[in-house]
Amino acid sequence: MREILERCVELDRTAHEAYQVMAKSCDSEELSTVFAQLAKEELRHVEWWSDLLEAWETGLVPDIVDEHDLLDELDEVKSTIGTIMPSDLAALDCDQMLDLAARLEFFMLNPIFGELADVMGPGGQPDRRDSYARHVARLAEAIEQHHSTDGSAVFLARMLLRANRDLQRFVDLSVKDQLTGLYNRRGVLAHLSQWLAWSTRYVRPVGIVLIDVDDFKTVNDTYGHVTGDEVLRVVAASLRRGARGSDIIGRFGGDEFLLLAPETGGPELIQVMERLLERVRETPVTVDDTIVRLSVSIGGAWVGGGSSIEAETVIAAADRSLYDAKEAGRDRASEPRQAFAPVT
Repeated sequence: MREILERCVELDRTAHEAYQVMAKSCDSEELSTVFAQLAKEELRHVEWWSDLLEAWETGLVPDIVDEHDLLDELDEVKSTIGTIMPSDLAALDCDQMLDLAARLEFFMLNPIFGELADVMGPGGQPDRRDSYARHVARLAEAIEQHHSTDGSAVFLARMLLRANRDLQRFVDLSVKDQLTGLYNRRGVLAHLSQWLAWSTRYVRPVGIVLIDVDDFKTVNDTYGHVTGDEVLRVVAASLRRGARGSDIIGRFGGDEFLLLAPETGGPELIQVMERLLERVRETPVTVDDTIVRLSVSIGGAWVGGGSSIEAETVIAAADRSLYDAKEAGRDRASEPRQAFAPVT
């Protein structure tokens, strides 16, 4: 994991240094300003990867699967960028600098960066994604305005913008549930692992909530799977409204959702669960002029912090709480359980 994050730092530092040289050497004052801004933005990328590396070293972010494959991909990006970088950047004219910048950003538009950012960044950090989109758009606009070969420049700029959009779609497919727009199981479990590591190190509570749609099979059997999908979307939207800004929500599988509640112990977790319950109750679905009232069963679990505990242990505790809610008649939130690390 260390090598992966170090490689990300190295690649963005290469881009930062290249833009710095372009900013100092470009004959156009306006274009020089653009390169200087791009250099600043790349420096922020370097700082972010460096922060992630530091967090990993202190156990605050988890290792990820297929590390060797990811490292191989990053090494390939590094090698490709090495082949396109001239020995004397300052000797390039403005057109050549724009061409190099476009190629540099194109090779940096690798799904691995977006996936790492979404899976490892707290809450997915959508502002970081938007920031990089602005970074690419800034370069595309500069190419269109300042490149002397208009036809090829416009094509190049549009290809950059399209490549960035395609990248974001690809990343969404890997960590987001396409039906509800929430994190998928993989995405939400990655964030849970991070917050449990944080809880262990800083002795702070973390809670989770499991939400199961009541009688979902009956809805599917009675109204069809199209209505069933709409029910899942409505429930997802209701959970978003009931969640706090710091909470992370995912579709855990089928008709089950998981909400991750950082800095949340037992008493506060009960309030979160009750609010989710009410938000679902107040949002029915209409099918052929028939109002279908929705309800969910909710269970929860929390850890006090300070001891190493696996995600599976916390989920198992929340699942037992969810079972209590179902046994008590559904359409309710059960008392959350405190999860403890197994005694070895």
